[in-house]
Amino acid sequence: MNTVISKWSSETVVAGRGIRRMPVGFGPTIGPRQGPEGRDFNGTWSKNTTLSVTYFSDPEAIGRLLPPGFEPSPDGRVTVQALYNTDFAWLAGRGYNWVEVLFGATYRGVEDVVAGDFVVVMWESIPDPVLPGREELGLPKMFAEIPAWEVSDGTTKVRASWDGFEFCAMTLEGLELSPWDLAAEATATPSRGGLTVGGGPRMYYKYIPRTGAWHEADAAYATCSPAANYDVKVIDSWQGAGAVEFTPATWEQLPTLSHIVNPLAELPVLHSGEARMSRVLLAFNDLADQRILR
Repeated sequence: MNTVISKWSSETVVAGRGIRRMPVGFGPTIGPRQGPEGRDFNGTWSKNTTLSVTYFSDPEAIGRLLPPGFEPSPDGRVTVQALYNTDFAWLAGRGYNWVEVLFGATYRGVEDVVAGDFVVVMWESIPDPVLPGREELGLPKMFAEIPAWEVSDGTTKVRASWDGFEFCAMTLEGLELSPWDLAAEATATPSRGGLTVGGGPRMYYKYIPRTGAWHEADAAYATCSPAANYDVKVIDSWQGAGAVEFTPATWEQLPTLSHIVNPLAELPVLHSGEARMSRVLLAFNDLADQRILR
């Protein structure tokens, strides 16, 4: 008589955290927090180029886009970042790009008060990081086409689009990116840093609807990643002027994104901040240190 041992059995969880995602019948999933045979990718180095523009908007308008427990920073700070990444160990040496929008914000809960950046939305260029980021961490990830930056006449430009419709464009004036500096990489020393310009905590709001009772939540709570939670080796940096523009769209143009892009396009730019570029070697952090805010 043959005995079938289901991969759902706890006997299969021999290494790693035993994290599962759909489809569940194949045993613990493989992803950024758990590789084959439970492999841990923390501390593996990847190359990162981050381009960002900060501006200041109406705090009241920002507040209308924040979930429960959050209030906007008094200065109405908005940061749009584009991150270009290569050599991720968890993707067997591949990489991807993402564009994200952050609001300066404070979370006030029963136990926790945290000031930092609330991550409003993240668009990533491949689906593989979107699924674990949404399901495991509650990160607000979506898909978009994010090609390599363009350099023309002393200006670097970032574009994000969906099915050919460009909904976000960011320009950094006076920045002409040169090839990666291998000499600087060889002599760079590690320090602690983060993914955001100020290096503060990154906050999110995890929400998953309940099947069949769609107005109810299976999960609904704020989460936080600590400040300066990465080891980095700085290769190059730059500061200057820049601008970002979101293009309003009809539902037909962006059937799953127009309800996100249009409110961002409507935020008034009261005054501009600065543009930044950083190039770093980034030691991978799987964000298992993320916690629920209470």
